[in-house]
Amino acid sequence: MATSEIIKEFFEERFNNTSQFFLYKDKQLLKNGQYEEYAKEQINKAKKIFWSIAWAVFFCSWYGIISFIEYGAQPNWFDLILGVFAWIALVVILLYSAREYYTIRSSMELFIKLLDNQESESAT
Repeated sequence: MATSEIIKEFFEERFNNTSQFFLYKDKQLLKNGQYEEYAKEQINKAKKIFWSIAWAVFFCSWYGIISFIEYGAQPNWFDLILGVFAWIALVVILLYSAREYYTIRSSMELFIKLLDNQESESAT
């Protein structure tokens, strides 16, 4: 099972690679050994980020529809390329944000389960 040394090594490795992405509160939670609170905080942040992508989805779909309408009214290459680019951006944004959300969520839920198992084994 996961020991505290393995957990510490994992997060130290993460800090060395992506320390600019961690907030001060996240660093303090990890420094104090509050791993479960950290994981729950990451899941909440992932949910907020996933739903904040809504403005980009709205903008890309709106701009794509408007460009295609303008292309239908008065065909030109600019409107067609702009509409296609907006819809491609929409698909990329949706796929990327969903992948990131589910990656963070599943890894943090697994981490919480590991911590719960470790606590239950140490209690017995």
